[in-house]
Amino acid sequence: MKMIEVQHLCKEYKRKIVQPGLIGGVKGFLTPQFDNFCAVDDINFQIERGESVGYVGPNGSGKSTTIKMLSGVLTPTSGKIIVDGIEPIKKRIQNNKQIGVVFGNRSQLWWDVPIIESFRVLQRLYEIPKPIFDENIEKFRDILGLEKLLNVPERQLSLGQRMRCNITAAFLHNPKIVYLDEPTIGLDAESKQRIRAFIKQMNEEKKTTFIVTSHDFQDIEALCKRIILINKGKIVVDSDMEHIRKEFTEFKRITVEVKKNAVEMARSSKAAGMNVKVVDDYHLEIIYRPEEKNPMEIMVELGKYGEIVDISITGQDIESIIQRIVTENNKDRR
Repeated sequence: MKMIEVQHLCKEYKRKIVQPGLIGGVKGFLTPQFDNFCAVDDINFQIERGESVGYVGPNGSGKSTTIKMLSGVLTPTSGKIIVDGIEPIKKRIQNNKQIGVVFGNRSQLWWDVPIIESFRVLQRLYEIPKPIFDENIEKFRDILGLEKLLNVPERQLSLGQRMRCNITAAFLHNPKIVYLDEPTIGLDAESKQRIRAFIKQMNEEKKTTFIVTSHDFQDIEALCKRIILINKGKIVVDSDMEHIRKEFTEFKRITVEVKKNAVEMARSSKAAGMNVKVVDDYHLEIIYRPEEKNPMEIMVELGKYGEIVDISITGQDIESIIQRIVTENNKDRR
């Protein structure tokens, strides 16, 4: 079942042209000139019910603009959006009752009132029946560790505590779709792990559909099986995570643990023509193309310069792959 359908979606803005110098500033004030900026340029995709999709790209690529159009905040310049059978901009109230939104740098709670009172206001806004509200509060209290936070105003909470409360607020009304924009920004490792585990649980138990935008690719790898990569307003890649790894992984990485003198080993091996990077005093890293070099030959050569304790061979992480795709795409557009 298709939960989200996007067809030929475009969003353009008019931007004022700033002219340099005092005279240019006066001219710009008296006779302003504008150009058109295309933030989202003819994109198409579909998302099935229960999918968790990473919507990624560099700053200014059009990610947040797309999310705002999907949630009914922005009106598209052209194209069509269908979310669970309705057009968000035409039926905003109906759309809002079936979606949840989390923006990592914004709160949907009230700053000076206890968290539980903010939740009760949202209960009234979303018309959540009391049994469902009480059940969800109890469940989220346990999963996200809210026990000591419910009677505390948001202004007295840490960033991680506020994010847990905001994520709870997004799920109170059992939304079918949740948009997560930088859900773990600025959080410590424990808070990130707790939030990721909660999101995965909601996806598995309730088949909630997720679109996740984040510059922390650990979020994307932990939560998503599919990636849509957007760059300069256009979709560059739309594929399963594993397919992207196989299709675009050009290099492999060998991490080597050595007994001692990692710096000296790297210096000697570089002199022999090897591409070795020092990770710390006891670890080295080698990036190589599998079709060009055999890892056993690399280890034999490296072993000439010191004692090797352990090795591990991995593919490139998804962040490195995405960065390379974006770089190549930018080159193609020049």
